[in-house]
Amino acid sequence: MKRHVCLLCLIGWTLNLSAQSCPPEWVKYTSGDYLYDIQSDNNNRGVSETDFKNQLLNAARANLAKKVQMQVKEEAGMNKSAVDGKSHVSYTSSTRFSTDVDLKFVDTRTLYNADTKEGLAIAFIEKATACMFYRNEIGRILDKVDNALKTANNYIVSGFKERAKAEVEAVLPEFSRTEEPFFWLNFFGVSRAETSELADKCNAREQAVKQLLADLKHGTLICLVCTADLFGRSYPTLQNELKGKLSAGGCSFTDNPAEADWVIRVKVSARKQKTAVLGGITSYFAYADALITIDKGITSQRIYEDEISVKGGHTRNYTEAAREAYKDLSKRLGEILKGSTKD
Repeated sequence: MKRHVCLLCLIGWTLNLSAQSCPPEWVKYTSGDYLYDIQSDNNNRGVSETDFKNQLLNAARANLAKKVQMQVKEEAGMNKSAVDGKSHVSYTSSTRFSTDVDLKFVDTRTLYNADTKEGLAIAFIEKATACMFYRNEIGRILDKVDNALKTANNYIVSGFKERAKAEVEAVLPEFSRTEEPFFWLNFFGVSRAETSELADKCNAREQAVKQLLADLKHGTLICLVCTADLFGRSYPTLQNELKGKLSAGGCSFTDNPAEADWVIRVKVSARKQKTAVLGGITSYFAYADALITIDKGITSQRIYEDEISVKGGHTRNYTEAAREAYKDLSKRLGEILKGSTKD
């Protein structure tokens, strides 16, 4: 019986001490819904009330930060792995994240008794407030990705695949920015079911972006109609060289103008020029005359039209001189076509 009485007295003394160190209006901040630290002291150094309360607040904030840092080290972490091309988030004990704590969610209260010169300060973080912030952060990222996907698809429908590619490439780094919000959601006690649901949404968006990028990698479809005449003979080398230059820029080809993003027509013919004799050596000169048109497939809008003449020379004959002209022409045309088929 005495043991029970002593135990009750001890409990009563403990509750009384707690009540003294924590005013009734602060009790809720010491529940499991908050992270907190309380500081109390007697102002026996004669500093002003304002300075004294600020000292207590600084100590409470610093101690709260230390508590959070210790929990980060001991309890919370996040690992991200890829399985079958999909990202999966799992939570483990880890020190991956910096222990520098951003106390943007910290709220404070102070009390001061001018008669006894006793002061109290509490610094606390409401877990629900922090969780809402990080939920919103993930939601903001998902909204940004959704807008990028929508814009990119609109560009594709309008025939601007390069712009679509740039749009989704720009948003791809956003997924790495979800790691910190996921970490803190786990830290502040959001259920595994909720974080898994959010992770699934992020994974789905990430896969959609990567799939669209894969589709657009060789997505610019070109119909190239190239005829090249070398003094009555076909010169297919020019078309092959132009296709090679465009392929290097991520283009693919079709023979159907109706399904092409760009319809490029190049018509070239060789033209003899006069000869020149120097030191007993005869040099032959020829021109490659080209007519180029570029139309946007989806609108049939002509975005480029020009005529180019390139001169070539050789000591063997006019045919070789024309081949030299074609070589220089191929370089010129490659630059024009790559530049003009950018959205």
